[in-house]
Amino acid sequence: MKTVGIIAEYNPFHKGHAYHLSQAKEHTGADYAVAVISGPFVQRGLPALLDKYARAEMALQSGADLVLELPVFYAAGSAETFARGAVSLLESLGCVDYLCFGSECGELKSLLTYARLFEEEPEGYRELLRSYTRQGFSFPAARSRAAEEYLNYTGSILPCTAGDADCRYESEILKSPNNILGIEYCRALIRRNSPIRPVTFPRVSAGYHDTSLHGEFASASAIRGSLLLEGLTDRTAAQLPETSLKILKNCIREGRFFSPEDFSQLLFYRLLSLSQEELAAFQDISEDLASRIDNLKFQFTGFTAFADLLKTKQLTHTHITRALCHILLDLRQEDFLILKEADFPVYLRILGFRRSASPLLSVIKQQGSAPLLAKPADAGTLLSPLQGFLFEKDGFAAHICEAVRVCRRPGPFSHECTRSPVLL
Repeated sequence: MKTVGIIAEYNPFHKGHAYHLSQAKEHTGADYAVAVISGPFVQRGLPALLDKYARAEMALQSGADLVLELPVFYAAGSAETFARGAVSLLESLGCVDYLCFGSECGELKSLLTYARLFEEEPEGYRELLRSYTRQGFSFPAARSRAAEEYLNYTGSILPCTAGDADCRYESEILKSPNNILGIEYCRALIRRNSPIRPVTFPRVSAGYHDTSLHGEFASASAIRGSLLLEGLTDRTAAQLPETSLKILKNCIREGRFFSPEDFSQLLFYRLLSLSQEELAAFQDISEDLASRIDNLKFQFTGFTAFADLLKTKQLTHTHITRALCHILLDLRQEDFLILKEADFPVYLRILGFRRSASPLLSVIKQQGSAPLLAKPADAGTLLSPLQGFLFEKDGFAAHICEAVRVCRRPGPFSHECTRSPVLL
């Protein structure tokens, strides 16, 4: 039995995702595909458009066999944290042979070169990184320039071009989000000395940041932007599989479609209730950023506008939205350090599975190193203290979204411990 793992957000699940799923199985010869997806909040620190059960069903309808939730502490973290948490989860299944992901470059050799560099951090690279950071570059830009200069200097990558002899430019590979995630997946596999083999192939059609809905496969960014600005149009609908479109329409009708602005009041309350010192305790928030948030909080007009206000040359918009998400969800740095020290513990929260995947579940139960949680009510007896902590944070994140839904459209509150996995 061969199993391929896929790490995704499916926010929402579109035709490009369906293509990736089919290609992952075809390229690896896998019998089963396991998707690890973000829960209520995604890696950019924003709420997912649709709840996790809806996105799990979309994936199952298009070829996934088992869908598991990535704990929010990792799902709403940096690319490194996201990748390390997700790889830890896949490895804990005890039966995953491949990790398959799309990338802009479409080839593994370059991604592995950067992964080894970032993992080993030789002194020459670290000195270049410190130099660019001191010059005021954001960390992603400083890392990109340092990596390219170091690798060209050591001859580990393509030589300098005649027009740019000192090599002081950003890596083209490190400008692309899916390449960056792919590098972090490879890095996490290297760090764990994992038997899981990475597999990548080129993204087709639109790039990650492409805002156009033209082409065979539009980017998820373009689809999200269209849904948030224009609602569900024919052009957007054409980018989704029929099963995903049906689920999306149900979510919109039932008030289970979210935008960042839906969480503005909750976030503003949190900002008003916390001191500058308390703000600095959250994950990814430095003392300088805490000071900036505290000084500007009375100019708050909404989630997105406040993130724009906080953005600086050194702090990217994504870093800011992620920091605000950590405040909203009470994700603290000291807790993250405990999880990191414990090598990113996980539990296996089933969001959905196909009945035909029963043999896969049996193997996971026999060979897996983390508890398989189909019924949330069993968490108290199955989970270790750290796993239980992750479960509590995941439940809180889900309840934040459910609170928003109930306030917007009054009705019964759906507690996480009453939710069952999607079964096809």
